[in-house]
Amino acid sequence: MTTNTIQEKKYFGISNPSGAVALNHNLFVVADDEDNVLRIYDKNVPDKPLQTISLSAVFKGIIADGEDLEIDLESAAEIEGIYFWLGSHSSSRTGEYREARHRLFAINIKAGVKGKFTVSPAGGIYTSLIRDLQDDSRFDRYHLGKAKKTHAKGLGGLSIEGLASTPDNGLLIGFRNPLSGGDIKKGRLEKGKALIVKLKNPFEVIHELKAKFADPIELDLDGLGIREITRRKNHKYLIVAGPYHENIATDDHKRKAFQLYKWSSKSGKLNHLKKKELDSLNIEAALFYPDNDDCVQLLSDDGGLAGANGFRSLSLTL
Repeated sequence: MTTNTIQEKKYFGISNPSGAVALNHNLFVVADDEDNVLRIYDKNVPDKPLQTISLSAVFKGIIADGEDLEIDLESAAEIEGIYFWLGSHSSSRTGEYREARHRLFAINIKAGVKGKFTVSPAGGIYTSLIRDLQDDSRFDRYHLGKAKKTHAKGLGGLSIEGLASTPDNGLLIGFRNPLSGGDIKKGRLEKGKALIVKLKNPFEVIHELKAKFADPIELDLDGLGIREITRRKNHKYLIVAGPYHENIATDDHKRKAFQLYKWSSKSGKLNHLKKKELDSLNIEAALFYPDNDDCVQLLSDDGGLAGANGFRSLSLTL
């Protein structure tokens, strides 16, 4: 199955987009994993953001800015006009625990005066996702206690990069790492399956109630982890899959290209969308606009490119 390219653009202001969601038919809000700031762009104006939102100002005294305090925001999802955001829950490069990254929270984003939006908290911040999963024996085989102390992109590390809504107002949480099963060859895991966790009660956990999870979901993405998951409509999703590791070419390993999959959470059907145009992209965000679930906008984290002063966007019909 193939897709058709619609348009490629470049936006300025940040180079590391790492989660985005549409606000209306023309605007999207995007996170940068290097700071605790959200930015609103017009999809038709490849320029600097129309508005910036400091999360430390929204959650005063709770979210702070500074070294090692970035949430490492990775994905977003909208449920009934409320916008949920998720941190990576990963450790530092040396395996040190980073408390600030263990966050799931929700905000209201409302149109205000003079084209600006007002932003306010929609509840508190949920910080015990990994601990709650560790307390649930269904997730024992993922060894999350060890994973959270391991380099995020190492074997058995911990990194969460996907978040999507469900028809019953839950959230699907997609793991880049760890993967399940597979074989270790020349220092890398091959043929592992990607993990999705359904959080059944996101509105309750941001009001300090106990988390409720469905059974773990494992998907065969050709050994890749989940780098983004976004809902198209009903039970249909688009998954961006990419390597769990640093993805640096070596004598033993080639660089891996990102892949797209269509998946139904109801039937379990999974289709690989082969697309050559993705080979040069480092996709960290994907979004659909209202009433247009056949066209996806993919955002590339271009912070690793020399002289990067923005990020690329590729729109595809599916």
